[in-house]
This record gives sequence, structure tokens and C-alpha cells, in this order.
Amino acid sequence: MSRQTIAVDVDDVLAASAGDFVGFSNRRWGTRLTIKDYDERWAKMWRVDHTEELKRAKVIHETGVFRRFGNLERSNQVLTKLAQKYKLVITTSRSAQAGRDTEDWLERHYSGIFEEIHLSGFFDTVKPDSHERTKTDLCRSIGADYLIDDHPKHCLAAAGAGIMALLFGDYPWNRNVKLPDNMIRVKNWRQVAEYFDSGR
Repeated sequence: MSRQTIAVDVDDVLAASAGDFVGFSNRRWGTRLTIKDYDERWAKMWRVDHTEELKRAKVIHETGVFRRFGNLERSNQVLTKLAQKYKLVITTSRSAQAGRDTEDWLERHYSGIFEEIHLSGFFDTVKPDSHERTKTDLCRSIGADYLIDDHPKHCLAAAGAGIMALLFGDYPWNRNVKLPDNMIRVKNWRQVAEYFDSGR
């Protein structure tokens, strides 16, 4: 019997991205952002035009900000156990620009756990409207049975396509979401473990 596949997002699921990102922004550009202000549409978050967004994105990539993100508590422990039964793959909206940093970060924190890494580039600063896309097609193409992601748009789309979606975390951007069939909320990695330990 073939193993089922769990697709796992990186930012704010494995990595403490939003907090570390706004911390860097505040130090580098003098912003006063908090995690409540974080938005994957950086121009909107910074209140700058697309040209300035591209300049700052270049700094983000050149200084290796993604390589310095911390990882979330218990994630490694839970994923190591899940990897014994499931095929684990990465599905992240990061662009190819962040590819090497993402791979290096995953190797450092989760070596040997993930069998594949898929950088969709669905959100890319050179394509301002790309944030409107979802990970559903990507999940289908890799045969994912589950998606663990912090963003409602990805989880809702996956659930609508028949993929069991676990909406991860308790963040300003994913609160007050009405959960459809095929979608549950897991606030941390302990709850992820409890879900899969229940035999679902």
C-alpha cells in the first residue's frame, strides 16, 4: 500500500517567518511593524509602490534573511515521526529567488525529513497579481492527500478540491475563518500530532 502524501508549507508553519521578517524590516528601514501588520503582499505591508518593493525584495534576498529564520517548536519532532508513515513534501509560495536559501534552511533544520521541495512562486514580487493564485494545482500534481498551511486561501482551495487541509497557527491573517468540510484548525505542532495520531 502506497503512503499518503502530506504537503507542508514553510513560512509560519515550519519557520517563524512573519516575526523575523518584520524584525528585519524594522531594523533595516525603520518601520514599526508587528506580526499583526505582516502581509505577504509586501508593497501593501510597507505602503510603498512596486518599484520600492522590488528594491527592498532585492535586499531581502541578497542579505539572506530567509536563511536566518527560526523554526517552530516541536515541528521537527512531529515531522520526524510522521515521515515514518507518510511521504512529506514541501509546498511553498516562495519564488525561485529564495530557492537556495530555502533548501539550505530546510537541510539545516529538517534534514532527511522531506522527500521533495516545490517552490511554486505563486507569490512573486515581479508578478504583483500572483498572490491571487492557490496551491491547489500544485497539490494535485504531486498527489497530496493533506495540506498543512497557515494561509486560509490555500487551505480553502485545497479543501474545495477534496484535499484535507489543516489550517495552521493562530495568526491575525487566519483567524475568524469559517471552516468547510475537509478543513480543520490546528494551532500548533502538538495539535498536528494529535490529529494524525487519532488515525484519520
